[in-house]
Amino acid sequence: MNKNFLTATIVGAVVLFVTGYLIFELALGGFYEANQGSATGVMRESPRWSWFIVSIVAWAAMLALALGWSGAEDPATGFRVAAVVGLLVALSFDFAQFAWTNLMTLTLAVVDPIMGALHAGIAGAVMGMVMGRGSNG
Repeated sequence: MNKNFLTATIVGAVVLFVTGYLIFELALGGFYEANQGSATGVMRESPRWSWFIVSIVAWAAMLALALGWSGAEDPATGFRVAAVVGLLVALSFDFAQFAWTNLMTLTLAVVDPIMGALHAGIAGAVMGMVMGRGSNG
């Protein structure tokens, strides 16, 4: 792990946080709410933000590793690599949750990986740009 990896992780975490709010709360919050499963009492009244930040930083670090291993050093490659990782992670998680719990509808299990790919891809584009700057300077 070097300075480039750490910088990309921090920048990626910020991008994931902001775009996550824009995509999953502002743009699609109603859709996600309408497609919750029958489970009750699942959502907290108030999130535990410190643990959410740990989650976002870990996700950004995983994307930074994937980008580093793939040699992504530009926005297009960063988007492509991170979008594939985001799609596969969300497919795995969402369909496991759909199979074993009542947390979501099948509609949400299908749509969420697509949104996860977009979310990760946007962060990956910015992270790829950051990683490219680190290799050139």
